[in-house]
Parts: sequence; C-alpha cells; structure tokens
Amino acid sequence: MNWINRFVVRIGSVAALAALALPGLLAGPALADAPLTLLYQGEPIRFSHVSSSDGGPAIGVNDPGLTALLRATGALLTWKPGERYVLITTSVPTVVSFAIGDRRYDVGPISLQAGFAPYERGGEVFLPLNELLRALDLALRQDGAVKILQPQLDSLEVRQESDSVTLLAHAGAPLNPRVVVQTPSTVTYAFDGVGTTLSGTRQVDAGGVRSIAIANSGTVRDPTTLVTVALEAGTVAQTPRNGSERDVVLAFAGNPAGPQAVARESPPSLGASANGTPSAPPANAAPENAPTANAAALVTAVSTQPSGAGIAVTISVTGDATYEWHRLRDPDNRFWVDIRNAQLQGPPVDENLTGPLVSMRVRQDDPATVRIALSLDGPKSIAITPSATGLLVEVGSDEVADGPRSGSGSIGSVLSASEQSAPAVTPAPLENAPGDVGVSTGTDWKFGPHGGYVATNPRLIVIDPGHGGSDRGTIHGGVAEADLTLDMAKRLRDILVARGWQVKLTHDTDVDVYAPNDSPHDELQARVDVANQAGARLFISIHANAYINSGPYGTTLYVSKPDDEAFARIVETHLDGDGTKDDGIVKSHMYVTYHTRMPAVLIETAFLSNPGDYALLTSAAWRQKVAQEIADGIAEYAHEYPVPNAPAQ
Repeated sequence: MNWINRFVVRIGSVAALAALALPGLLAGPALADAPLTLLYQGEPIRFSHVSSSDGGPAIGVNDPGLTALLRATGALLTWKPGERYVLITTSVPTVVSFAIGDRRYDVGPISLQAGFAPYERGGEVFLPLNELLRALDLALRQDGAVKILQPQLDSLEVRQESDSVTLLAHAGAPLNPRVVVQTPSTVTYAFDGVGTTLSGTRQVDAGGVRSIAIANSGTVRDPTTLVTVALEAGTVAQTPRNGSERDVVLAFAGNPAGPQAVARESPPSLGASANGTPSAPPANAAPENAPTANAAALVTAVSTQPSGAGIAVTISVTGDATYEWHRLRDPDNRFWVDIRNAQLQGPPVDENLTGPLVSMRVRQDDPATVRIALSLDGPKSIAITPSATGLLVEVGSDEVADGPRSGSGSIGSVLSASEQSAPAVTPAPLENAPGDVGVSTGTDWKFGPHGGYVATNPRLIVIDPGHGGSDRGTIHGGVAEADLTLDMAKRLRDILVARGWQVKLTHDTDVDVYAPNDSPHDELQARVDVANQAGARLFISIHANAYINSGPYGTTLYVSKPDDEAFARIVETHLDGDGTKDDGIVKSHMYVTYHTRMPAVLIETAFLSNPGDYALLTSAAWRQKVAQEIADGIAEYAHEYPVPNAPAQ
C-alpha cells in the first residue's frame, strides 16, 4: 500500500466514489426529478430539487432540503444567478468551490474530479450530490429501505517527529473518542457515530508508535470507527484532546532513552473520552502546559467585550508566535485568524453572540495552530492590533466597502515597535452619499448617485496601480500583486501617451501613495484625490485577484456609479480573456470607484491563486495584451461619449 503523510486523504478517485454509491441510487434515469428523503442524525431531510446525470444524482442549490442540511452542518452556500462559481463555506471553515461546466472542484487546497460537471437548468445550478456530501464529510448509506447520511471519519493525519507522533482526526460529526482496549503495547480508540472508508494498517516506526490500523464497526445507523495504535514499550499515550467538535488530537510520546529504560512501566490510563477527566500525571512530571525553551506559545484565553457600537475580541497569548488572518467578503462575512506555533490552554469555545459578531469558535486546528473563527452579521469593519501579550480584534458596527482579505504578523517579544503602535489592518468604512443603500447583497443593489461630472482636463487619464509600497497585495508563488499592477499600469500609460493622451499614475514607483503603513482609508482616499483634484477624464484601477483556493479564475470589472457602467461595458468587450474567462461587471462599493467623480472602473485582471491565471499574469506578453485592450476600450468610450466642448481626442 502506497502511504503518504495523511493516513488516507479525501477520496478523489472514481473507484472510491463508487464505493459510496447505493445500487440504483446513483444510476441515471431511475432518479430523474424524483424527491429523495435521507435520514441525517435521526431526522429525515427531504430533497425535492433532484435531477440525474450519467455520473450520478444532482441536487439543486435552491433545494429546501439542501438548505436544511447545510444549516445542520454549519455550512453556507453562495451563488447568484449569472455567476459561474458555487462556493460552500463549511464550519471549519473550508471553502468548497464548484464551477458550472467543469468536473474539477476544490475542497480547500485539494483539487478533485467529480463524476460529472455542475450544470444550470431553469435558472438553478445542480451540483453532483455525492461530491457535495463528501465535501461535508458525509456518505450515502442504505439501511434496508432507508437511506442514511452517515458522518465519516474523513481523515487521520499522521505528524511524525523524532520522539513523538501526533494524529489529527477529522470527521463530519462531533468526535468523542473512548478507549476500548489498552495494554502496554496497544491502545484502541472508538469513535462512535461515524463510519469511514479509511481502512488498513500503516507502519509508522517513529516517536514510539509502531503502526496504526483503522476498521469499521457498529451498524449503518449507529456506526463506530476503531483506531488501534501499536506502541513501543514505554510510549506514553496522552489524553485525547478536542481541537474542535469535529477534530481530535491523539498524541504519543516515545522514550528518548529507548524502550529498555522503561520496559516494566505501562502507559498511564486514559480518560473515558476527550471531554473526560484525564489521569493524574506522575508526581515528577512537568505541568502539561508549562512553557519550556523554544516551547510553543500558549493561547490562555479568548474573551469578548463591548467596544463602542461594536465588539472587541481579546486573544491572550503567552510566548512568541506568528499569526495569519483571512476574511470572506459579503455575503459569507467570515473572519478567522490562525496563531502559529501555539497551543490552546483550556477547552475549545463555540459561542453564539449578538451583532455585529454572530458567533465565535476557538479550537486547536492542528497540533501547532490555534484558530479563532468569527461569523459576522454583515460586511463589518475589522481592526487587528498585535501586542506583546496577544492580539486584539475589534469588530465595528459600520460596513466596509472593501479592504484587505488576508494578512500576517507576529505576537510577543518578536513584535517590532511599528507593529505595536499601529493596527495590522483597518478596512475603510463606507462614506455613503445621501440616498445610497450600502453594499451589494443581491439584485436590488442600487448605484451610487449620478454626479453629472464634467472633466476639467478631458485629455487626462489617471491610472491606479493597485497596492504598492508597504502593501504588497496578494502574493502567490513569490509573485506580488503590487509588482504586476505597476507593470501593467506603466504599459497602459505608454500606449495611451503614444496615442496623444495625458496620463498620470497615482504612483509610478513601488511606494505608498499616502504614507508607509497608513490606514486603508487614507491610502485609498489619496489615490482618489489624484484624479479628482486633476479633473481627469477617466480613472482605471488595475488589480490581480486571489482566493483562498485555486478554483476561481477570470477577469472581473467593478463599478460603483451610473457613469461607470458604460465605460466598464466597453472595456469589457475589449478584454477578451486570452486564456481566462470574462466574469462580467459587478456593481460594488469599491472605495476608489465610488469616491472618484469621473467614470471609473476597477479591473481584477486574473487570479494569482489559479494556476492557469498565474501563468498568464506572469507572462509579459499577456500583460502587454491586457494593457493594449484596456487602451482600445478607452479609445472607443471616448469616441462614443465625448466631453462637451472638448477638442476631439
């Protein structure tokens, strides 16, 4: 058997998918448009938007049963008519990305192949049911005439070090392992309520662990997964530790002096479950969470308290650590921060709150990472401030137009003076004009006010290279968005100047426009001021897009005012994709397009996070072609919409 680091990764092969299939259920015509009732956690869920394909059953994204299942599993589905991508954010959170017409789909960073491609019918997208269930860590099983949605022990990751082994188990249901067999040479854990397709034995021979075996037990309705760990003499099996409801850490410490030194000793007994009371350690043992030299930092507490009209989340950390944060924009409205080289002191937290913070979950995401995940009641402002004693996350009541979607920093004695004196990120709040309704949440979104703008310098085009200076934008494969946008902006400038236009860049070197490490509001307003104060004819902001997995790709144009729409529409017709796709025009409150007085467009040229788009963005020839196409769009727009009493361009 060809083992890799994961005991068995998420099943990706057609053969493995077939193992989950029920006779007759996954065959094509037998299921065509027939309702389907499945039993989940003892409760029936009826699916009515059911279709069939050669590769198996399909479920409509508007199905009430699917909505109920996603709610029960803590997942959120995002799709709007006209969009190509269907995104599902699980409770972990992991983002699952499906694309209409493409069999490939992504579960976090893992790319898999579905039995058939999602398709649209009657204004509704239908997704492959088995792949969707697998992404939710569920499997379809048959118990007589009843069809069961059985939670699965989906993965058992093996982390090896010189004198220890850590197993990280993840499942589609809460995990509370109990010890059913324990001897000096083996320990067997029972995971009740979950089945698995993982099976077999892996030889480890490291950290005091000889091998790991997984087997199924129980019934379809009441499954149990058994994990048996064979130990070397003297290996200590620590008490199972919940990273979250659906994650459990099993840790084993070998004897650095060798098995003979403790051959007569047996491992201490384990508690009945991950939530039980652990056995007392030996009298001479160090406290479980006592810091040592080069030890992991400890997340000692996570608390919330009112802060003005918002709420502040205080994360107390002892020791040195680094952190990374991410946020999903409206309508997902989720934010999470991962504290690296850290251990959670105390139990995981799963707390429901009131707006603007809907819920907070704290858990040990993996043996070296603590994750704090927040669900917000809208696109709220977030400020993150690191310190020597932890991290402060302030969630405001005001809505944000757009802001950074990821970032990183450090905590503890490694924190620099500049980091201690300024927030890591403070997304700019909306400054709505009278009559404006705020951020887009659906098809009823309205444009900002029509300004009736007349350029005082009708021959001037302002180009805004996105990011720059202290803000590198998104970075993938060592390539920074700021470098690409500046390159494309300069190429566009040269073409326009050659055609007789006057051109001004908001910055023509890799610098901040306002000041290094400034706030997003000050930085974006400084870019807006360049165009407004010069009375420019048009404003173009150039960016490269990114997502937290590799699925999405394409070119998107963003507008905020009625005057922007015609300009964007014409530029869109010239940006023909050249290897990526046209993702259309999106009405949104991007700060620079909303606050510029002249027609403006923000162009997300392609996705650095997608391998195909990455190859395009890193091609000088492709960037030159994009600049040429934008220039052609400007020329056509200027011809169709001349400035009154201005010389012909």
